[in-house]
Amino acid sequence: MEVFLSLGLNDDVPIWARPPEPRHKSAGLAFGLSLLIPGAGQFYCGKIFRGGMTLAFWLLALLLTFAHLPTVITGQAVVVMLVLWIFSFLDAYYTAIEINQGQDDQVDVQNPRVAVTLNLLTAGFGYFYLGERTKGIVIFVVMQVSRFLLPSGGFWGFWISLSLFVVQIVAAHDAYSIARRQVKESLGAAEATPPVANAAPASRLPAQVPIALACVLVAGFVVLGIVGLALGPNFGKRRASAKLNKRPRVTTAQAASTPYQPPNDTPIEAVDFLTSVQDVQREQRKAVRTTADIPYLKQDARMLTTVLGEPTTRGADSVVAHYYRGIALTMTNFVHEQQGEAIDVPGARTARADFDRIIASGTVMTYVPEITTPNVEYWAGVVARNQLHDETAAYAYWEKCAWDTHAGCMNNLASAKITGEGGQKVDILGALNLHSTVYDSGVRYRCAGALSAMNIAYINYFTGVRRPGDDELQWTKKADELLDTLETRENNRNVCHRADSEVDEFLLQLSLGHRDDTVLQDAMTRLDDDSNSVKAVIQFISGAIDERGFDAAVQSDKSKSAQCSAYFDGMWYSELHNELAPAKRFHQRLVEIGKFYCGEHLVFAEKFKL
Repeated sequence: MEVFLSLGLNDDVPIWARPPEPRHKSAGLAFGLSLLIPGAGQFYCGKIFRGGMTLAFWLLALLLTFAHLPTVITGQAVVVMLVLWIFSFLDAYYTAIEINQGQDDQVDVQNPRVAVTLNLLTAGFGYFYLGERTKGIVIFVVMQVSRFLLPSGGFWGFWISLSLFVVQIVAAHDAYSIARRQVKESLGAAEATPPVANAAPASRLPAQVPIALACVLVAGFVVLGIVGLALGPNFGKRRASAKLNKRPRVTTAQAASTPYQPPNDTPIEAVDFLTSVQDVQREQRKAVRTTADIPYLKQDARMLTTVLGEPTTRGADSVVAHYYRGIALTMTNFVHEQQGEAIDVPGARTARADFDRIIASGTVMTYVPEITTPNVEYWAGVVARNQLHDETAAYAYWEKCAWDTHAGCMNNLASAKITGEGGQKVDILGALNLHSTVYDSGVRYRCAGALSAMNIAYINYFTGVRRPGDDELQWTKKADELLDTLETRENNRNVCHRADSEVDEFLLQLSLGHRDDTVLQDAMTRLDDDSNSVKAVIQFISGAIDERGFDAAVQSDKSKSAQCSAYFDGMWYSELHNELAPAKRFHQRLVEIGKFYCGEHLVFAEKFKL
């Protein structure tokens, strides 16, 4: 028997023309690798660039998620992580199958999964990836213009955001369809290539497994989002308070529970850490503070200073002590300001230092739900602007907590967008959108929602800037609805200084040709003996006192902010009655008090051209 050794020299098909040995990648292994580490499955399949980009951006999103950044940015980072994770294990699975079928080279040119992911995470970049530049430019421009110009808060803001989300989903589906069509055309051109003989099965892992996992992750994320919105930010606070208030503690070492809140406003003698915190909380709940409160607040501050000097005061106890000492010192200066007295500057600096210390410590974790980073930033801004007159620093604090949707910070930032205070850019539409966001919070932040509703009415009337659906009187009604809720809840007829709002509501109605004196009468019944300025406005409008009596009554009010509001209302009423001389004199009073207290009033007064 003869044996011949063939060197391939006489074969019909040369060695270099023969098809390569079939490659095989386990789709199940590729799926599992990317499930554990995004991008790892693509590395396994030889797609180094795609896997590297996926892993890099996923890690960047992970870093942003755990960084101390505004809630909006953190939420976007979580979405990016989820989308890239799902893309990674789906792409790895199908890439392995395409390799086994010898189709990966054609699919890589216009990968449908890449196109979908780009359109989901960006404003139309998936179209640029597919060569559809016109569609990409149109989607990009529409999305960016809509986000910049259209309302981002309130009723219209919700529907606009929802519409943009739907547009993004439709764009992602369209990109997938285009990419699939391009892939089919590419594969059709390669049909002449004979199939690889004895090729291994595409995958033993059913496609339903990665697809089902992706659907479960998306559905779970949506459900968690809905539940989070339904429960709101106060859920954790309610739960923690209910749990921790079961056993009120009475010593520094034992103060690991939320301080018990007494059922009334009876002053507490600050004899230890807990009672000091309780008394400061009592002062915070009061609608009006007087000089009689100062001794208690100073006593609280002294006791908390003693607590902070103890070597055993650490961790959460230290944060709580710094926070409530800062609040006690700040409220003491509130009373000084209302009484026309000099601010205690050293006390204000100590309060700001207390808040700065908490902010510098990073994420705030204590047993008192009220102590959050946005709340601390809000109070630090109050001290910086109102008591230390450092406007730039104040708005630096408030910009941060406004990003975290703190109602007080958003209200203050909205005011600066009207006056330009603190180096802020004047942006009336931006102010309206911020106030709409605060109004949407209802009574969650007590007076903030109603205050924002009234501010929207003022902006509409005095600046003429309106969004679709804006109407001055409708916004005053919305404010009344929130105040009705608070009045019933707190059994306080002048809750959130409601009498002031009713005076402005009367003037708005009068400006639009309707006079309803019952509104003024109702406002008068809400006032207490200390409301000199508001009472003077009502008497001046009703004719009970003349200009001289009005001016004397307002001057007797030691609060500059209260004087601003009263003189503005007097100017407004005089202008409506074409009494320009008194209107100019009241306007001059605003100028004399100055922009620090009367900034918004002076901007709104420009409507009258006095």
